[in-house]
Amino acid sequence: MRQLLLAFAALVLSSCSTPPAPVERQIRVETVRLEPTGELSLRAGDYVDVSGFGFLIGFENDAADLSTPNSVTWGIGFRNYCRNRDSWVQSVVVGPSGQVWRGYRVFVPAGPDHPQYWSSGGSGSDAYGGPATPGLLEAATQGGRFILAIEDDEGQRWNSVAIETLTPTARNQLFAAQPAAKPRKTEMLVTAAAPPVASGPRRSCP
Repeated sequence: MRQLLLAFAALVLSSCSTPPAPVERQIRVETVRLEPTGELSLRAGDYVDVSGFGFLIGFENDAADLSTPNSVTWGIGFRNYCRNRDSWVQSVVVGPSGQVWRGYRVFVPAGPDHPQYWSSGGSGSDAYGGPATPGLLEAATQGGRFILAIEDDEGQRWNSVAIETLTPTARNQLFAAQPAAKPRKTEMLVTAAAPPVASGPRRSCP
């Protein structure tokens, strides 16, 4: 009986000392959709305030199909990012073959309060002081899975989302299947200036 109790105790101790296996966080996956109005584009996500990210593949408004995009732009939020030191983050896009393109770098002061909570980027941003994106349009033309994320100054990535951009054939099938509609018109995005944030003592991260 004593040997049985000892064996049972050893089994309990062994099970308690074994840490649970880590649970892998599943990455969010979205497929681009054809926007029915506005500029001719394929979009995943929405405004950053609505869905946390937006990814847009643009085409000429009078294009006969969706074979050749003329722009790729994105934005992604990082409200959940917090460090008890000053740091910076920037958006990053990883292409189907491992190519990496980065967006604008954003300074983040210590604590949970962010004057700006998103980073954007896109093709042609180097003309406005942003990072160059060589090969991005070519990769978008071929299609495949792109990963959009926030990357901090230690190389850690946050809020990753996978975006299926479809092959040219699948995009053109989507284009051909859209219902007849009025000619597309370019929409102007109007933004209102936010009121200044009152300064105060820095708060710590949770």
